[in-house]
Amino acid sequence: MTLDLTLLNEAGPALLRGALGGSWPPALLRACRRALPRLLALPGPERLEFLRATAAAEEPEALAALDAAGPGTLAWETGERPTAFHVCPARHDGPVRAVAMGEFDGRTFVASGGDDHVVRLRDAFDQSGPDLEGHTASVQALAFGVVDGRPVLASGDHDGTIRTWNPLTGASGFTRDATGGHPTAMAFVEVEGGQVLLAVAIGFDNRGFPDADEDGRVDLLDPATGELVRALRAEEGDAILDLAVAKLGERTVLAALSPYELYVWDVTTGERTGTAELSDVWDDMEQDGFAPPLLMGVWNGRPEVGVVVRIEHPPDYTVRSREVVYLKLDDLRHRTPSQGFDRQEGPVTTTTHAGRNVLLVANHTDTGRAWERPAKAVITHPGHETDVDLDADTRLITAAAFGSMDGHLCLATAGLDGTVQLWDAQTPHRHRRIGYGGSGLALFTTAQGAPALAVGTHSDTVLLVDAASGEKIGSVGCRQSGRGHDCDLSPYDHCCRGLAAGNVAGRPYIASSGCAAYGTMLWQPLNKVRGIARKDDGGRVTFGGMDHSSPTALAFGDADGRALLAAGADVWDPVTQECVAKLPRWGFLLSESAFGRAGNQPVLATRQGGEVDLWNPLTGRHILALSVDDAGAGLTMGRIAGRDVLAVGSGRYVHLWDAAAGERWEWVPHTSTVTCLSLVEHGNRVLLVTGTEDGTVALWDAVSQRRLAVLGVFARPVRSVAATTIRGNLHVYGQSHYGRVLAWRVDVP
Repeated sequence: MTLDLTLLNEAGPALLRGALGGSWPPALLRACRRALPRLLALPGPERLEFLRATAAAEEPEALAALDAAGPGTLAWETGERPTAFHVCPARHDGPVRAVAMGEFDGRTFVASGGDDHVVRLRDAFDQSGPDLEGHTASVQALAFGVVDGRPVLASGDHDGTIRTWNPLTGASGFTRDATGGHPTAMAFVEVEGGQVLLAVAIGFDNRGFPDADEDGRVDLLDPATGELVRALRAEEGDAILDLAVAKLGERTVLAALSPYELYVWDVTTGERTGTAELSDVWDDMEQDGFAPPLLMGVWNGRPEVGVVVRIEHPPDYTVRSREVVYLKLDDLRHRTPSQGFDRQEGPVTTTTHAGRNVLLVANHTDTGRAWERPAKAVITHPGHETDVDLDADTRLITAAAFGSMDGHLCLATAGLDGTVQLWDAQTPHRHRRIGYGGSGLALFTTAQGAPALAVGTHSDTVLLVDAASGEKIGSVGCRQSGRGHDCDLSPYDHCCRGLAAGNVAGRPYIASSGCAAYGTMLWQPLNKVRGIARKDDGGRVTFGGMDHSSPTALAFGDADGRALLAAGADVWDPVTQECVAKLPRWGFLLSESAFGRAGNQPVLATRQGGEVDLWNPLTGRHILALSVDDAGAGLTMGRIAGRDVLAVGSGRYVHLWDAAAGERWEWVPHTSTVTCLSLVEHGNRVLLVTGTEDGTVALWDAVSQRRLAVLGVFARPVRSVAATTIRGNLHVYGQSHYGRVLAWRVDVP
């Protein structure tokens, strides 16, 4: 039966809700949900192409339902599999500090707040909803509740302002200023008689202590008026970091965590029913991104609360790890140690679903090193093999909350990068862990004349695949020499930062930069003798200055008949390993480089932030400086319509510069920041391939700047693109930051 795709022409969320009520298969519906915000921004005739591109990258099972032929056919894939199902319902201008989920009238809502002072409220299904403004400082706490049958959203900011909202209409409720301190956590609690109160934890900056006229406490507020009903006070000089609510028989109890104590109160009477000293609460977690969470769960039919503590190991007690200690709410003296974690990770949030405890575990450390693997996270069901690996390349998860949609467990996460992600928390998903992510693509030709593709990874290994079939034909990397772990770095420090490939005198060469201690490595792949290095160097030549810096900018080229390799600020002869020229720049600061021509002279283009420079690669003489938007990426050179052209990703544009005249010639607009690009000659045409921050791989006519096709839409930003002609057919390649690599065979329209 032919699938009715006329719903793609519907406007607004009706598109998705109509599809759900119709006969669309689940994989196609998932693809539609992944693509929805961008899908709705397109005119009707372009939506099918975009939906097909999303399915190719993230929901390949949906391609069978999209039988209409497109310009690009998916030829093969390698690297990581599609990401776990998720959508991105909201983006903030800055880090997100709080997230909450609630379910009302058959709809699931996600609320998020952060340093941009805005609460973004979204329908979890169709991602629609308002931005709630009114806070004057970073939003630190959020909670959903139901009061007198009506849904309520509460929010609190760093200035101490507490507000409520109607999540169905976006209308504001009360506004109240906390007396001393600011909200750090919120929860709705039901007291005896069915009355619902809003519990607001009051804390202070940087785990600080209250002044003489302040105190750490939990304020119980009337959610309709904001009036204070009761204050639950901590010990003098203490502050509250997090809250958790549980039922003990008919009673509702509230657990609160301070830097040193765990408190439990009966919310109806205000009586403190228990206190436990916790001098070993992990004290640097808040500095790493968020305060230690309270983890409420059910064990043996009784509620217990988990606290993350620090464990110091003998013999010198300098090595630390994290462990969750569970305490019975009705007897805090009863403690049970549970799952352990290394010092760079720990639990974020927990829930109980279908009688089982579910825990989100993520790394908390953000080192700021650009070449390190981004944040990793996993939803784990203790005692059951149903883990869900989240492809959480969001630098760092700062907050998370479990929820439910149509009875299915889901999870909202928030990151330092400003994104809010909504995940399927129930369907098992495992990383392949082939290469631990993506760090570049480079085409070359084997000694037998076959096209091949080098695939850079975050594990310091460069995979070599047949460019036509995707079959793996080899690999290179410093781990193969036995020296991949000689320096005191974590495994994630051993990554391929830069990658370039070329052919010199009919022989293929690959240059890669990885572990910071080894500079740039030069390989001759697919050879019986690995590399081209000296016998005592394990099959490689290492370029670099005294500091052996590991540059990101690598490129092969030639000048006046001489083969060259640009590695950071140095230009080398890859055959003789002679240093030909040095540019007056710090090599590790250069992000990209490319060889080309400007009129009658060879040039090397380099990029550092918002400046692109042209150099004479044989002498190192500076020729020209061009200004671009430092938000973008992508640099290549070629010849278009009789001109020597420099193509540069500049914000949401690709700028085409006349390299000889130093003048901007044309620009190609995009819907998202350009992250990579490539020029290719195909027949008598010059084509441009681009990748963007929103995951889109697109093909353009470089002369007319007309977009010819959207080939793929990854769930993560595009790391690298490449293109070549194989047996008369155009092949285009795209790699996401997550490490998924797709190849398309394209019929150029």
